[in-house]
Amino acid sequence: MPPIKTVVMFHGYAESPEKIWFPWLHRQLENAGVRVVATPLPNPLRPEFKAWFRAGRRSVPLWDENTVVVGHSLGGVLALRLLEKAAPKPIRGLVLVGSPFASIVSVKALMDFFDQPIDWADLKKKAKKIAIIQSHNDPFVPPDHALRYGEALGAKPTFTASDGHFIGRTADRVAEEIQKLLR
Repeated sequence: MPPIKTVVMFHGYAESPEKIWFPWLHRQLENAGVRVVATPLPNPLRPEFKAWFRAGRRSVPLWDENTVVVGHSLGGVLALRLLEKAAPKPIRGLVLVGSPFASIVSVKALMDFFDQPIDWADLKKKAKKIAIIQSHNDPFVPPDHALRYGEALGAKPTFTASDGHFIGRTADRVAEEIQKLLR
């Protein structure tokens, strides 16, 4: 299997490519010769799906059979939507990290990320491998969301015991999953 050439990363709510573990993972991947695209998504404290979709879509022309797309939290939902609606061909892999399966009821402002049904059968064909990473003690996204993604996407989630919402330095877990996609 050819090497991964590109990793595209999407941050979540109230984040940016300069926060959490994104800079560390970016450096690790670039040092390994991988091109990294970490798109800053507009207005992360008041995200709007259409604006995020437009911003994220700019990276789609780079997506091919040697691309891995990583989405953290709400960025994982964006990655799914872009893969489903905009990707012209299948990618090597999709990594969802602490991503909500359905809108968190108390955050009505995020409803537009979840208001369209997803064609799961079509989506499964667009990523050769899928990794779902979830912590048992995530205060924002309960573990059952990862189980739902696993069932819908035909992938077995990887659970960690105490990484919360993956806001600390937990990039090693994400890097491990990307390495698995190399095999």
